[in-house]
Amino acid sequence: MKAIYRKAISSDLVKCFEIRGATNDNSFSRNELAAIGITEESWSPLIDNGTYVGNVAIKQDEVIGFCFGNTETGEILVLAILAGHEGEGIGKQLLNQTSDDLFSVGHSELWLAATAKPVVRAYGFYRSVGWNPTQIYDDNGDEILRRRKI
Repeated sequence: MKAIYRKAISSDLVKCFEIRGATNDNSFSRNELAAIGITEESWSPLIDNGTYVGNVAIKQDEVIGFCFGNTETGEILVLAILAGHEGEGIGKQLLNQTSDDLFSVGHSELWLAATAKPVVRAYGFYRSVGWNPTQIYDDNGDEILRRRKI
């Protein structure tokens, strides 16, 4: 069964946070997210006012993946796919849709922070779908990747 895609809304956050804790790589529990200030209460207003835009993938009426970006900074904030649904093109589709959303508000270049460890699947994924390494690293040791509007 193919996934259906739609714009994310703040009521999707409950399921998105569940998925974030159930990914195969780089999972974060609800408590870990809350410890860094990421909660439904902190994100809902940002989604509702358009600061954060995102897309969700749905199969059998259930959200199985999501991607969010920041319209003010051009940052892809998060991309997560429920374990068991990797390799179906869902991450690429969500990333492209959310990138298009950010480009449509005027950004000519987007960025994200991703692992700098080649053994982690995300390392190769982002590079294979057009994100370019910068050799700039954030405080977590993640590399900043950039993508220009085509």
